[in-house]
Amino acid sequence: MTKLAKLSQTEWVVMKVCWEKKSCSAREVHETVTSKDWEYRTVKTMLDRLVEKGYLTREKDANICLYITAVSQSSVTNTAIDNFISTVLDNTVTPLFAHFSKGKKLSKKELSSLKQLIDEFEEE
Repeated sequence: MTKLAKLSQTEWVVMKVCWEKKSCSAREVHETVTSKDWEYRTVKTMLDRLVEKGYLTREKDANICLYITAVSQSSVTNTAIDNFISTVLDNTVTPLFAHFSKGKKLSKKELSSLKQLIDEFEEE
């Protein structure tokens, strides 16, 4: 995958809608993010910027532009996590787990998943 420009916080919001819908119009995104109190033109500008950055493609369907995800949510999320770990945590994950153990209450499902990942890692 080509290295993509980082997403801003507002672009993450828009991309989450696009990933959920796979293909959507600016109007659909605008209606989904109504709690953000963004103008329609703001959403359209963000969508066009995400096309320029390579996260979305744009297709014309009659008089409507459809925005289609060009990269998977998991690949973008993994890249963001890798960047955070290398930049903020100096390539160590212990502070991340320490944070979870002290601050955020993990669900039993999340704990089980983490234990399974650790077990798999130890087996390698």
